[in-house]
Amino acid sequence: MKRSVLVLMLGAALAAQPLFPGADMTGAQAAVRKNVSEFAGQRCNNPPRGSGVIVGRYSGTTDNPIISMGGDNVPVSDFRCFRTMEECRGWLYTMRSKYVDGNSVLIGCDRR
Repeated sequence: MKRSVLVLMLGAALAAQPLFPGADMTGAQAAVRKNVSEFAGQRCNNPPRGSGVIVGRYSGTTDNPIISMGGDNVPVSDFRCFRTMEECRGWLYTMRSKYVDGNSVLIGCDRR
């Protein structure tokens, strides 16, 4: 009896697993820092490969009423260097929250 209950509970747990997509991630992987400024990081040129520098890049648009009189979108693009991947992902979260995404190829954080 105990064995059949255990098997039933194990089967129910495996069946419910797809309902919780973040359950297999650790807390550090799932969390994104949301308190990172859009001016975080440092302005930099593209560092050479193998340098270990983390590069964040963003391309998007914003409706700037001063420049466009409210009619057109103005391009926004930024390229920054960071010390940690968490800071870069937090900066990217801030940029994606503040502006409308443009070309998705130009949005991301990479270690060079």
